[in-house]
Amino acid sequence: MTDRKLQFQVTTNSSMESLVRDPILFLELLSKEQCQLIADQVVSQLENQDGAPTLIDLYIDHILFEAKSSQGSFRLHFKIARQFCCSDLSSCQTDYIDFQFKKDNSILYITGSYIYWEIQ
Repeated sequence: MTDRKLQFQVTTNSSMESLVRDPILFLELLSKEQCQLIADQVVSQLENQDGAPTLIDLYIDHILFEAKSSQGSFRLHFKIARQFCCSDLSSCQTDYIDFQFKKDNSILYITGSYIYWEIQ
């Protein structure tokens, strides 16, 4: 089991109420580069790199925000997809990362850790 921190910031003009109500809007705050950083972090921790693993079907839920402390959290779900070139086989594994964030004016400072668990 390994644990590596992901840290980045996003800027939003949306109210936190609208972001909490609309997970798609929340997900759209993440840039392509930030999504790629998340994907790279997850894939780099996989022991088995067979099938060229990639992240697909990202979505956010469990968005919580405490206005008094300007802090919150959310869960980013994804599938780790693999396509095996020597056959027509493909596979998917569902996983997630829990993130925490702090809001400072229009900036969200986001921190999370991906922990790869392998059951043997």
